[in-house]
Amino acid sequence: MKMALSLMLALVTTTALTEPLPVPKPRGPAGSCPHGYIPSGSYCTPSPVAADAIAKPPNGSCPWGWIASGSYCLRNGRARL
Repeated sequence: MKMALSLMLALVTTTALTEPLPVPKPRGPAGSCPHGYIPSGSYCTPSPVAADAIAKPPNGSCPWGWIASGSYCLRNGRARL
């Protein structure tokens, strides 16, 4: 019983820690939030279905496993590493 409770607690804690975080909103008139994110002041807040987002690298290419969305790269799918 203790083992099952510990496993459930670890799973809940891990799931809560892997939710996408808010990202800074790009500056300028063309600055928009990535797909699945909602503007909130100077940040883009993730919706419940949002994927992780990172700023697009200076070379303009997203890393493997990420897709472009405006000035950002979104993790392809909801899979976590």
